[in-house]
Amino acid sequence: MRVGGQCSFDARQRTRGFTLVEVLVALVIVALGSAAVLSALTTGAGSTARLRERSFAEWVASNRLVEARVGREAPKPGTREGEVEFAGSMWQWREEIGRTPIKGMLQIKVSARPKAGGEKSEAWLVTLVGFHGASIATAPGADAAWDMARRNPP
Repeated sequence: MRVGGQCSFDARQRTRGFTLVEVLVALVIVALGSAAVLSALTTGAGSTARLRERSFAEWVASNRLVEARVGREAPKPGTREGEVEFAGSMWQWREEIGRTPIKGMLQIKVSARPKAGGEKSEAWLVTLVGFHGASIATAPGADAAWDMARRNPP
């Protein structure tokens, strides 16, 4: 509203806008919020990658455990280590086979981790334990069902 050719005090105050301090405070708040969102996204991506790696390590260990359990002959007690290519990466595994208090029963402990380039890798990501024994294996010299199916197609 104009009074005598000049703007009144109330009109000037309403059209004034934000002060520099208010704009800076708003920018700081937006920056902190953006940083928190970015941090959450980064943490989520890292967790997903780690879970993927653990899943692959579990598959490597599980495959090795199955190979030891379904072989034609009982595995020999002792420790073996090896490497295998799985899902486009190299993996290390360690298999520890030992006797149990139950006669004829062996414990098979398989651990897996990604192979490190040139130096010792981190701790084992996954360790699985299984058993092999006469009552849970095919008889020595007997063909497993999957071998027969391959030689005698339906």
